[in-house]
Amino acid sequence: MKNNKQEIIVEAALEVFRDKGYANTRMADIARRAGVSYGLVYHYFAGKEVLFDVIVEGWWGQLYQMLKDEGASDTECREKLENIIKFFLDTYAEEPNLVSIFVTEVSRSSVYHTAGGLAKFRTFFSLTEEIMREGQKKGFLRSDIGPHYLTYIFLGAIEAFISIMVLGKEEVTRERRDRTINGIIKVFLFGAGAD
Repeated sequence: MKNNKQEIIVEAALEVFRDKGYANTRMADIARRAGVSYGLVYHYFAGKEVLFDVIVEGWWGQLYQMLKDEGASDTECREKLENIIKFFLDTYAEEPNLVSIFVTEVSRSSVYHTAGGLAKFRTFFSLTEEIMREGQKKGFLRSDIGPHYLTYIFLGAIEAFISIMVLGKEEVTRERRDRTINGIIKVFLFGAGAD
């Protein structure tokens, strides 16, 4: 962000996109929520599409960087998997509007089922799949299940938990965070863990 006004506009946009959904949001709604003039919003962002893309690109950037860092780290596979779950839960705890938009507007949007949108998800899945492949090579995960299937199962479990929290507007307490991490890991490893 270049300055504080842009940050205020982005924060207001996150709130409005979460409250009204992308399709029902107007730039005037964002300006009103930000407490700035309609013209100022357009000064920084050419339209709601541009503003939405700025928000979503920021999300993808954070997610990719976390996965690259985990993939490059020397930690054990279990810890890497736990850290992926922690990333989603911690981001939801700190930025519930951002994760809400990801759940309601990105992962379920027909826009992201086009070639460009699918490429974003492919990168996400590919980075996670590398961690699964490493876990298989080190004997931590079963090798008789393809790493892409392990990725689908693992990320699907995270998505299900996060969606329930977002749609129910539930808070992430420390206890709930730990329970969720342990629950997903235990269920996943019950079927995917090596002997």
